[in-house]
Amino acid sequence: MSLLFRFRAIAEAGSVRKASEVLNVTQPALSRSLAQLEDHYGGKLLERHARGVRPTPFGARLLTTIARLSRDWELAEAELAGNDPGAEGRLRIHAGPLWSSVVLPSVIAKLHKRFPNLTVEMAPSTASATQELIDGNIDVTFGGLYQAERENPTLEFHAFSKICDRLVARADHPIQRLGTNDYEAVHDYPWIIYSADPIYEAETLHAVMERTGRLPQIRVRSSSLLAIFRLLQDGDYLCILPDAAALSIPGRPILTVPIEIGRRNSATGAVYRKAISHYPPLQGLMQLCGEYFEAMGE
Repeated sequence: MSLLFRFRAIAEAGSVRKASEVLNVTQPALSRSLAQLEDHYGGKLLERHARGVRPTPFGARLLTTIARLSRDWELAEAELAGNDPGAEGRLRIHAGPLWSSVVLPSVIAKLHKRFPNLTVEMAPSTASATQELIDGNIDVTFGGLYQAERENPTLEFHAFSKICDRLVARADHPIQRLGTNDYEAVHDYPWIIYSADPIYEAETLHAVMERTGRLPQIRVRSSSLLAIFRLLQDGDYLCILPDAAALSIPGRPILTVPIEIGRRNSATGAVYRKAISHYPPLQGLMQLCGEYFEAMGE
């Protein structure tokens, strides 16, 4: 492991000299460590270029494995420390809109009562979240559960509820007074796309085209749910979002629209690597999420 971590330091620094300064290890010692690894794997891990060194294709693959091993090592040490609430720890989370705006803020507040020194790093879900999970760059993702994730033997998933995407607008929006089949009315107003999750753009375009044969007037694309909610509250915009997320926003109410457009229903929950399933803060997080949806009657 020490040889692998030394190789990672060289790759990140871009030269043996800079890595030796970071690690406080002599350059000859680092060069010997690199030679040992290259002899073990039977090939070059670094190649020279004008400004120093960079990983070979195999070296880049090895760096991905090292990142995962490093995180597993860190979590294994935390697990050996037991459930000591005073222990330091870290959870890196990617979350979809329903989870990041509604579920996790409540759940994480309770989690910190058990683990007050736990650091939670939360970011919006991206298209590369599954690979980031496999590589060990994040610990758990919350959102829709897809078949590819379920079939990966290194991942474990936990379904908690259903995603119910609906067309939403402010409570006093003129469109709220229409009937379920007034599809053409959706072209009378500007649309917002939640761009942090690519599925919402695809869903919006498909849903409107399917019902009307025309694309909606998309006037705003935003990765910020807060910005989207403010726009929905203050303007005549339409947007497809999880109904539970929209209904929970304080201030001027945002409600589902009677027109039946955007009615995706799919399982939602958590995905994480099996290797970290025994990490106490992760176990606590899963338990609290289960209690949250049980209280909601899901």
